[in-house]
Amino acid sequence: MQEFLQRDLSTSLLSISVLLGWLGLSFILLRIVAITIKKVLEAIFSKSN
Repeated sequence: MQEFLQRDLSTSLLSISVLLGWLGLSFILLRIVAITIKKVLEAIFSKSN
């Protein structure tokens, strides 16, 4: 942690923003997958009724 704080501030901020960006993209991807699975399951169960 001390080594991370001793580096250049812009490098630290860039690495944090890149990390947050990847986290955001992964949450969006998981949300899309969850919505797709939900729609598929709704279509399957509505046909069976």
